[in-house]
Amino acid sequence: MIWKKAFKYPVLIIGIILFGLYIFDPKTKEFWRKYNRRFIPSTCDALVSRSASKADPSWSFDCPGIQLLVVKIPYESQPNEKYPSTRVNMYKLLANSLVNLSKITNPETMENLQLLKVIVENPRLNILAKTDGEAIVGFLKFKTQEDIAAHLKLTVKTQEFK
Repeated sequence: MIWKKAFKYPVLIIGIILFGLYIFDPKTKEFWRKYNRRFIPSTCDALVSRSASKADPSWSFDCPGIQLLVVKIPYESQPNEKYPSTRVNMYKLLANSLVNLSKITNPETMENLQLLKVIVENPRLNILAKTDGEAIVGFLKFKTQEDIAAHLKLTVKTQEFK
């Protein structure tokens, strides 16, 4: 009985099916999240819009909140690379990425960022680094590796996970 009435209005049925596909598509959720935040002033969105074009294309930027920036950096290890050297190279990439991020972002905007999370991803190991915007701006005044390492030790908290 229902199918008999449904076949009378095939355009309506097709419309309902297409609307259901639109609602359950993951890209729709992301679109509405960005659409709802477009009139809310956000430090994170300002940083992403100005620095994403200058950053490495493999980096991915995400703004879950207005004061939180998440940067994901992939690390490709060599096939014959051992675990300890992979770990050391990932930490080097993390430190170099934080210094590079301080150079490509606007310092006045970065100072206002409350939380920055940088995730270095690898199938063997992931490293999560947490810091704030003021600490990132602090990298601009250091020139030697020892000064940068000391600043990293004071301001960046790291965590390893799989």
